[in-house]
Amino acid sequence: SLSVGAGGGSIAWLNDALGGRLEVGPRSAGSYPGPVAYQLGGTEPTVTDANLVLGYLSPDAFFAGRMHLDKEAAEEAIRTAIAEPLGVSTVEAAALIRRIIDDKMASAIRKEVTLRGYRPTDFTLFAFGGGGPTHAAGYMGEIPRAVMFPFSPVFCAYGSSIMDVVHLYERSHRMMLLAPITGEPALDRDAFNALVRELMEEAKRELEAEGLNWDDATVSLELDCLYGGQIHSKRASSPLLFVESDDDVRAVYERFEQEFSEAFSPLAVNVPGGVYIDTFVLRVAVPGQELNLPELPMAEGEAVPADHRQAYFDGWVNTPVYELEALKPGHSIVGPAIVQADYTTAVIPPGHRFHIDRHGLGILDREY
Repeated sequence: SLSVGAGGGSIAWLNDALGGRLEVGPRSAGSYPGPVAYQLGGTEPTVTDANLVLGYLSPDAFFAGRMHLDKEAAEEAIRTAIAEPLGVSTVEAAALIRRIIDDKMASAIRKEVTLRGYRPTDFTLFAFGGGGPTHAAGYMGEIPRAVMFPFSPVFCAYGSSIMDVVHLYERSHRMMLLAPITGEPALDRDAFNALVRELMEEAKRELEAEGLNWDDATVSLELDCLYGGQIHSKRASSPLLFVESDDDVRAVYERFEQEFSEAFSPLAVNVPGGVYIDTFVLRVAVPGQELNLPELPMAEGEAVPADHRQAYFDGWVNTPVYELEALKPGHSIVGPAIVQADYTTAVIPPGHRFHIDRHGLGILDREY
């Protein structure tokens, strides 16, 4: 998985060193003082201000209606800081701000995916954070589908609350695994096992101090190994926690060789140089809460917009606005459209379709 972040507080500014080129970020207004529209002291235009000017955000429905956004202040900030120096309209400046931040995200995702040897078309994008659904269509690039969550702003926190509790216990200690030249097992098995037991005892004490049950834990061992004459080690999973025989030693080595060859090349294997363990890493995992997605009944009839407002899609469009809570599994919406929730807003441009799946998740597809 890959996480790429660019928040609504990212500041738009003109880079005088590059001839007044428009930049967005890396500086951020954060949540305080935040965007100009918050009216909490922010003076520099941000991505959120641009989204407000473009009609994507409602001044009165933001943060479940508990925070009013000052659209006029956002327009003035973008006009004076960006639009007038560039010689464009305020709306064009806001659209440029949005396009730049979307392209930054799309470029980062594309680079990370393709450089690892994968095709973006094989992936599904998770759009989370308060602004994730607002920008998903702009940064999904070649990825054909994005998933949006009703609890989008706290998606990461929710994941942290239900994920496994994992502790890593690491100890640097060089041991010879296979002897040089002969390649025969040369591991001091007693020293190996004693070190693993020390790590396990430390882990057990810490888990019990946290109120976790040691009997519920899954324990595994990873070893940083390297061949003699090589500088860099490779971390590999050990098939065994303890070694009791030469066959066990060979099993540990064979797993290392397999993972080393897959990561680099079989041509880099150098058994005659000897094989060494550099670091022991004990991984202890206690299962978290199991996530069971609900199976919801499919809706009958079409989705009905709660309102319409002017939003900018290469020109002003009288755009239907839907309330996420009113949408049910099976409802499908063709862009341009806006879907509002209490703490996020999904923007559905032309050429995209949004629907609610049987689990209540929002799915954004690019139409071909």
